[in-house]
Amino acid sequence: MRCVAVLLFPVLLLFAGCGNVQKKSPVNLDHALSLIDSVSVNDDRIYYMAIYADYPDYKPIAAKGEGIACVDDAGRFMEVLETEILVCGNRALLPTAKGLTKFLLYMSRADGLWYNFLDENGRINTTHVNSQADFGWWAIRGIRGLAAAYTILKEFPEEAELLKQVDQRLRISLKRMEPDLAKYPQKVASEFGAVPAWSIKSAPDMNSELLLALCKLHCTGDFDFTKEIQQIAEGLTGFQFRRDGHPLNGMYFCWENTWHDWGSNQPTALLEAFQITGDSTFYKSAKIWADNFVPFLIEHNLPREITINADGSYRLVALPQIAYGINALYSGIGTIADLSGESRYQQNAEQIFAWFDGDNPARSQMYFPETGITYDGIDENEKVNRNSGAESTIEGLLAIQARHRFEL
Repeated sequence: MRCVAVLLFPVLLLFAGCGNVQKKSPVNLDHALSLIDSVSVNDDRIYYMAIYADYPDYKPIAAKGEGIACVDDAGRFMEVLETEILVCGNRALLPTAKGLTKFLLYMSRADGLWYNFLDENGRINTTHVNSQADFGWWAIRGIRGLAAAYTILKEFPEEAELLKQVDQRLRISLKRMEPDLAKYPQKVASEFGAVPAWSIKSAPDMNSELLLALCKLHCTGDFDFTKEIQQIAEGLTGFQFRRDGHPLNGMYFCWENTWHDWGSNQPTALLEAFQITGDSTFYKSAKIWADNFVPFLIEHNLPREITINADGSYRLVALPQIAYGINALYSGIGTIADLSGESRYQQNAEQIFAWFDGDNPARSQMYFPETGITYDGIDENEKVNRNSGAESTIEGLLAIQARHRFEL
């Protein structure tokens, strides 16, 4: 099935009439670009983004035992560049996008598995628990980054060779989801009833990230992921807590019996899947989340994590709070506000976005438009962590870009 004309996040602006029309960028990339560097690998120059940058000078620093850069961050920043290049018309960023694309290709293997960490000498960390060759979180982030690279490079005929490499690596990597999806429509028992058996690594949050990438690629017209989008989206709805009258009604499980805000993109992904498949159950699922769970989160000052028991009792973890989590919430409620046009969702979106402006437990501004810095978060003692590494910087920029799209 083709993408319907109203597809919103983020594909609408990326494929509908970008051309040479330039729009003013809503973000400041100064800090993000200060984290970009390059290294020579296999007689080529690849770009990477430093993981950490500490207050007060914000010079890039390596992560001890991990490396200087990771796929997680490069994949996300490619989505920032996608908007800046294709929507805002900033073609001067194309070399950065190409360099990061080469980094992602370098960190992925010919068998579809991915590494995560790179050291400053261009060596891949193959031993760290979060960098061993796998089809997991960093692979999905890499695929999202390559999906963004695909949409960028597709607009530049002179980049046909690099586009071909991206296309081939995407198709190889995405074959890795097939063994799990082959279990559809089997279910397995859980303490909350039968749940989908085809969820990749039994991680609904990670599957929501993958679904976003599949939707983006599907809407280029060069890939047909109709079946996969349908199946993964059904899997996400199968991991939603549904109990009328319960305070957590509509919450999506991220892992086992826990919800956490970071990477919890189920609502956004389901709304994109709805616009591709026309399956209204996906929209209804996101609406239940927006009508019940989002007001609960706002009332409780946007807790970081919630664990629920089969008897309905639950435990909140209030802090720390990070931009990664806040942006996931904002993306979901902002998308349904944009799609529905209902003012109550718009108001909730603004309440969540206000975290960046100082409406948070620390009563501190978290994003600074004059520099592009987003602080790393609010610690357990309600003290602001004034460092500004890649993840927080990128998530802040993505939130600003989304707000601009939603025109809230």
